[in-house]
Amino acid sequence: MLVYVPLLVALAVLAGFALVPYSDRLDEAVSRAAFLLFRGLSVEPDRNRDRLLRTAAIGTPYREYVTRTRLYVVGSAGAMAVIGASVAAVVIEAAGLAGRVDASVPRPGIFSNAPDPEPLVDALGEVGLAVGVDGGVAIAMVLAAVLFGAVGGATAYLVRWKLPEVRAAARRRQIDAGMPRMVAFVYALSRGGMSFPDVMRALSRNEAVFGESAREVGVAVRSIELFNVDLVTAIRRTTRRTPSEQFEQFAGNLVSVLQSGGDISAFLRDQYRRYREEAEEQQREILDLLATVAEVYVTVVVAGMLFLITILFIIGVVARDTLLPLRIVTYVVLPAVNLVFIAYLAEVTQPLRTGRESGGVMIGGDTTGASLQGVRSDGGYLRASSRLNHDRLRAHQDIRHIRDTLASPFQSVVERPTLVFTVTVPIAVAVTLYRLQPALAGGGLDVRVADDLLVQAGLFLMATFAVVYELNQRRLRRLEGSVPDLLDRLASLNEAGTAVVSSFDRVRQSDLGPLDPEAERVWRDIEWGATVEQALDRFESRVSTASVTRVVTLIRNAMRASNEIGPVLRIAAEQARADQRLRRQRRQEMATYLIVIYISFVVFLVVIMAIDYVLIPNLPESTVDAGTVSGSPGVVGGIGGGAVPTYRLVFFHAALVQSLLSGLVGGMMGGGSLKDGVKHATVMLSITYLVLALLG
Repeated sequence: MLVYVPLLVALAVLAGFALVPYSDRLDEAVSRAAFLLFRGLSVEPDRNRDRLLRTAAIGTPYREYVTRTRLYVVGSAGAMAVIGASVAAVVIEAAGLAGRVDASVPRPGIFSNAPDPEPLVDALGEVGLAVGVDGGVAIAMVLAAVLFGAVGGATAYLVRWKLPEVRAAARRRQIDAGMPRMVAFVYALSRGGMSFPDVMRALSRNEAVFGESAREVGVAVRSIELFNVDLVTAIRRTTRRTPSEQFEQFAGNLVSVLQSGGDISAFLRDQYRRYREEAEEQQREILDLLATVAEVYVTVVVAGMLFLITILFIIGVVARDTLLPLRIVTYVVLPAVNLVFIAYLAEVTQPLRTGRESGGVMIGGDTTGASLQGVRSDGGYLRASSRLNHDRLRAHQDIRHIRDTLASPFQSVVERPTLVFTVTVPIAVAVTLYRLQPALAGGGLDVRVADDLLVQAGLFLMATFAVVYELNQRRLRRLEGSVPDLLDRLASLNEAGTAVVSSFDRVRQSDLGPLDPEAERVWRDIEWGATVEQALDRFESRVSTASVTRVVTLIRNAMRASNEIGPVLRIAAEQARADQRLRRQRRQEMATYLIVIYISFVVFLVVIMAIDYVLIPNLPESTVDAGTVSGSPGVVGGIGGGAVPTYRLVFFHAALVQSLLSGLVGGMMGGGSLKDGVKHATVMLSITYLVLALLG
């Protein structure tokens, strides 16, 4: 057993490296080990890589990152070398390629400790003699160790320096997508009378609401508050570390206005209108790109895979057996191509999801999600009590979420549809296992029976989630549709001289549609002694939409600056209407792509049905069959009578795989999320299963 210890250690090292981002203790241990092992080696400065780490917001100083990279490279190379040697030894022993020895000397295996009696003249052979292997095996193990070690070290090096580039590119896209909302927030607060440094502080406190653009501003705020840097210098430094050209240009123009003493509100108004127009142009470009992607998908994935499956079947009929290529296409190529398209669509539609997915847990008006999961650069906590308090805060948040979920389970499931899996998954597993018992008791499990049970369980899981998710989305759309009207009425009352508290009393008496119950709850909270900020925070937690979160954040910060928030509410209403208009246009445009996906799915299903239930049963029989014994009944070519059910099973699986993944692709195109694709996948998979099951 001791011979497997190096392999287990190597696997443990690789697993530890993979788990470092998810464990503070492992992260601290890696930092300490890296500085301990490589403290004598100097780190040459590299301005490009240093700036890359800053633009990616890695949070680790350049010297520390280089030192840790050395540890990753050396550790990965050593671990992969051990794995390579072990793989070579196992392969050689399994293939029986080890050198022959005297039959009188027992050799239970390559890893045996018994000495090899054959004389070995080369150096590797002498080393192999000591460990019980012959010279050829020792050479193969060394070569495999060198090859695997080189690949492992090079991969670790490339991943470590490619990761900042990937993160910087992702941050650039997120900043560009969030610029219109960030500028609208800054413009509204500035128009409301708040000083610009306070506006920046308010924005930096709400990173979970406004995303990476607020984080960039937060860097400038920390420079001002911690290092006593003036406002202009702090913003100028931010322009040198941001990955976004749009943010860099905005910050550069802002510095010019601040230095010249110009009207900041007028500048922000112009910038707000500009970025809103650019958001519309960006959406148009994305929609045009999605049109091209839809055409490519239908041509390559649907028509191309269907053509390939048909050609392989025809070749099997007229020439030779093509069952293996058909299985490769069905179980490997078809899912892989669909997954590639899904990954590409997730990348393309990311700017469209930014506005919908922005939002975080708010406590006392400040965001805590980022602070609890932020990247440290100090290597650990200064005191043990700090770590203990940090863990206590995390535990309190986890317990609070569980308590709130159990207090109102139905509402919690509607607000967070993924919670439905905590109920449906155990039910599906239990029912499937119970229904499998009769089949297993018979001594074997039919693949077709397993298919039925798995498809039915999958349809149950997807259908329940799709129903809950669709209910939640419709509720959110109705609520968000009433937000601009609410803001306009509040703005009109405030501009007429009505106080903020009285404005909510007046508004609740009007017709707000879906927001009527929420307006009543807000006023009830105020009547029972809560402040307006507390009532709005509870309103935000109940509705839980990105647009409402931004509106509540804006109103809360505007009230801290002044009681005259009418102009702020007007800007918020205008931005909310612009967002709704963009979403409405996006749904209308993407409906066409959904229709294309459904039509291509129907075509794929019809062709599979034609092959499975029309072509195969009508193939002429032949007494001479290349796939069966001569004289037995069969069909022409390489498909024997016994292979027909296997071919039909492959076609059935191809239809199931394509229907499931086509639904997910349609959801990515229509809604920009896999969650939106679950309902389409449920519909397509249900149609496929019912049609093919009814046909036998």
